[in-house]
Amino acid sequence: HKEHRYIAISILCLLVAYSILYLFNNETITLLAQEDGFYETATAIWFLVTAIIFFYLFFKDTTGNNFFRLKFKKNVFFLLLGMLFVFGAGEEINWGQRILDLQTPESLKERNLQGQINIHNLKIFHGSYEHGERKTGFAKLLTAGRLFSIFWLVWCFILPILNKVNSKIAKWLRNMNMPIVAIWIGVLFVLNHLISKLAELTTSHNLLHYIVEIKEHNFGLLFFIVGLWFLANYRGKINFDKPHKA
Repeated sequence: HKEHRYIAISILCLLVAYSILYLFNNETITLLAQEDGFYETATAIWFLVTAIIFFYLFFKDTTGNNFFRLKFKKNVFFLLLGMLFVFGAGEEINWGQRILDLQTPESLKERNLQGQINIHNLKIFHGSYEHGERKTGFAKLLTAGRLFSIFWLVWCFILPILNKVNSKIAKWLRNMNMPIVAIWIGVLFVLNHLISKLAELTTSHNLLHYIVEIKEHNFGLLFFIVGLWFLANYRGKINFDKPHKA
């Protein structure tokens, strides 16, 4: 079955990405997974290509939306997703700061814990306080990493399952014409998260930062697969994963 091949190839890609933690020395791992290294650059590329796919789907869409009596001729979810992944690509490479040799504005440098041109390292969104202590509770919920996790978990995993098992939610999603990710892709997102946790337990503590970079790269790859899946299901209109009959 074609879907089984896609799943097998996707899992292989996830495992190969993590394999550098066990096959190479620290110097090579650092070279590949450091700031502006291979994995971070590849992540930005995955996000950018994914954004292009969603923009294309938005302009080609003929199904529109229906938000509580507000109707749109185009599916604005695709537009919002395209904008989101452009933002993700820009954030991943600090909006080209090192590529273009840009200086961080003083007003931003004071609020950014790493002195970079990005939003995810602003004090409110960073995973740690200025003195280095990790955030907990509600403060942790607002960190960029946690908000990103909530996004992929809800959109790629929880909603597809609810769409299959709950007729009321399925009807609500269908009425809004929200893009529903295939469940098997959502499972791959969860698998990537679990493999990263396993890697944290089976490698040295000084590799934790690189594990995060590899995990983010794999999420970027999986979102690209999401975009390809929607693109493959486009036939004159967007044919989403069929919802549970209401």
